[in-house]
Amino acid sequence: MTVSGAVHPRPARPTALTVLTSLPGALCLLALSVGAFGVLAAVQGLPMADVQVYRAEGRAVLDGTDLYGFTVTEWDLPATYPPLAALLFVPVALVPLSVAKAGFLAANVALLALLVGLSLRAVRGRAAPLPVVLALTACALWLEPVFQTLLFGQINLALACLVLWDMGRPDTARGKGFAVGLAAGIKLTPALFAVHLLLTGRVKAAATAAAGFAASVAVGACVLPGATVDFWTRRMFETARVGKAWIVDNQSLQGLVARLLHDPEPGARWLVPALLAAVAGLWLARRLTPRPGRPGTADGTPAGSLGGTPDDGFRGLLVTALVALLVSPISWSHHWVWCVPLLAQLARSAGLTGPAGEGRPPGRGRLLARVGLGCAAVVFTARSLWLVPHAGDLDLRLSWWQQPLAAPYALLTLVLLGAAAGYVRAQRRRAPLTPRVPPARISVDGSAADHRTAPPGDDRGRRQDGRRPECDKARGGRCAKHDAGHSADRDPAPRPRGARTRDVPRDHLEGDGGPGRLRPPQLP
Repeated sequence: MTVSGAVHPRPARPTALTVLTSLPGALCLLALSVGAFGVLAAVQGLPMADVQVYRAEGRAVLDGTDLYGFTVTEWDLPATYPPLAALLFVPVALVPLSVAKAGFLAANVALLALLVGLSLRAVRGRAAPLPVVLALTACALWLEPVFQTLLFGQINLALACLVLWDMGRPDTARGKGFAVGLAAGIKLTPALFAVHLLLTGRVKAAATAAAGFAASVAVGACVLPGATVDFWTRRMFETARVGKAWIVDNQSLQGLVARLLHDPEPGARWLVPALLAAVAGLWLARRLTPRPGRPGTADGTPAGSLGGTPDDGFRGLLVTALVALLVSPISWSHHWVWCVPLLAQLARSAGLTGPAGEGRPPGRGRLLARVGLGCAAVVFTARSLWLVPHAGDLDLRLSWWQQPLAAPYALLTLVLLGAAAGYVRAQRRRAPLTPRVPPARISVDGSAADHRTAPPGDDRGRRQDGRRPECDKARGGRCAKHDAGHSADRDPAPRPRGARTRDVPRDHLEGDGGPGRLRPPQLP
């Protein structure tokens, strides 16, 4: 019996979003997505040609035959990876082909979920709920690079997870960079991440990456000395072994230039732009990455880790990945699985994910980010490169309006790099005008003091208990000059964002260098 006048609110009906982001709903969605992929693959045939190549490499190691002297499948595919990869493929050669295909399919789905989880952690600053990861994995499976990776049985997801996990660790983490070097020893493209570590001042991590790469080469040389010499002296430079660079499958800059010029061997006409793109891209990645030695991020994440704040280095990492794919001689469409973390970053810039108030451009910037997110999602799902004529040598005879459809990933990368350069330029224009103050003096008792910036007749210039001196004349209760000049040790503190010349009291302007060094604004 109910009490008269009592109001009992109706329970809210679960929406489709809440159902899909619950654990049972996410599991059902993932099972439905994988099942649909399996049905489609069964109808069209699931060749998994790369799995057959991996089995042949493992069998060559077991039988002691020439690792780079065979071809398999109807497409005559040879071995193209360093000898260490062949050693890792030995277990694949010990099981039937059907078991190997099922194992690669299950492993790639699990690795896709791991890549989604690592990407969300990088943009959110914390681990995402498991149902959200599973639901997004079910959707990400239909991105063209991911779909092709599962269809061919490739190892791109494993390498992307290895690099993203290693680069996402703090700079102080033991052995950071070793996994990057190991990935480069399996497939050469990840070596550019070691260059990125070096250019951003992470010398120890770059050296560790070099050690990991050297270890991978040494292991291959100990087990397969002949194949190691053959690969690193001859096979590595035979790009024609990998495939034809001018077909639409190749989404690198070389493929774009070759199809645009209708020339299967563009030579220097693509090498020069690739070199310029590599230099500009690495410089841009360096500008987007925080320098080592800076304090932790706002949420306590150590510097150098991918913690979901605007200065966490995740954008620099993505720029490096896109540049590596762009300038590589051949980047098949299934190599572009970095579209998963790219879409996560674009979603953060659009204000759809990430910590509240961090990494989200206001107003017009957020609108542009959402437009970019929509365009990138369409590009990686539309499969436009397979819609243009590509039988035989038709790839070299495309019309001008078909060229953008044949090279969507390369063109999108160029647009995103231009947008990132514009962002860096805008941030540089917004850089605050903060007075430069010499380092604080250290007193005999070990405390830091700087009487040169203290107001006249005020003895609060000396630090007490490691705190910066306050100034009543400053806006907000603190002097911008004090914030810039005082430090807990002998080094000057980093310049604070937002400090301006007009925030410095007039009687502070003659504290270092005499009158006229900094002039206060003239009132009208």
